[in-house]
Amino acid sequence: MRNYQPSNIAPSQGVAILAASSLVSGVAIGGATAFIGKFIYFIVLFPLGMGFATGSVLGFAVKKGKIRSPITALGIGLLGGIVTYGSLMYGQYMNFQNETATIMEREYNVKDKSLANEQINVFLQQETGSSGFVGFLKLSAKEGTSISRGSSKLKLNDTFTYLLWLIELGIVGFLAASIPFAAAKEPFNEEGNEWYGETKLIGSATEESRDEIIRLLNMDDMVGASALLSSQTDMPTPRIDVYSQSSADIPFSDSVIRVNYVSTNAKKQLEVKEILIGLVSEAQRSQLVPQISASAPETPEA
Repeated sequence: MRNYQPSNIAPSQGVAILAASSLVSGVAIGGATAFIGKFIYFIVLFPLGMGFATGSVLGFAVKKGKIRSPITALGIGLLGGIVTYGSLMYGQYMNFQNETATIMEREYNVKDKSLANEQINVFLQQETGSSGFVGFLKLSAKEGTSISRGSSKLKLNDTFTYLLWLIELGIVGFLAASIPFAAAKEPFNEEGNEWYGETKLIGSATEESRDEIIRLLNMDDMVGASALLSSQTDMPTPRIDVYSQSSADIPFSDSVIRVNYVSTNAKKQLEVKEILIGLVSEAQRSQLVPQISASAPETPEA
């Protein structure tokens, strides 16, 4: 079995799709979060949602654009994360402007929006030494961030507020980049110019067979590896599951073989860890799969 490595090909059209997706999704997700944030905002939890949403969009764009370069996907994903969190902060700045302008109109009868914005900038300049968006960020940090925990509140000073923003940016950026990065590493059939199809279970084996199965697959001994597998679908954990992926449009091309270690955690939940992935020829796959069917126990006749 040959190791699979991404080809690092990034079609120009696919890169354009991914870049556009990072900008559009970043502005939309960050702006929507800023709007919701006018009413409620959960520290860390919202950035997790923003990062996952952005990463999911970019992961889809990677698949659509057939990008097989993980580094390209990672870089544009980081850009998408920065755009998303930057849009959140700028959306909060717009909220601040609108709310302040409303107060000025109600309290001081200032109905000219341009005049109101000028006065806001004067205020920011006096309070922070900067106007506009930068002044707003400095003012927000100066005012600090309140974190509620039950009936008590913790007030962060400007230094810790900047640190909190950096942590949230890191969360958004990590998820926005890691999801498309993982998508670009997925097996791609270069011969057929398409992603490999649905993952299908070939068979399972006991945990004790783990090292031997890996050794046999790496030695291209498909018959030997197949002899250790069972078609039993309810084999207890921990166990080894072996899957295959093929291209429907090119039936005689290479197939992907995945070996997963399946265990049960303390909460009785299944945990799956991929321990081997590689490519085999159609002839090798045919040696692996029919052996399982042949070794399956026959159902006794009634």
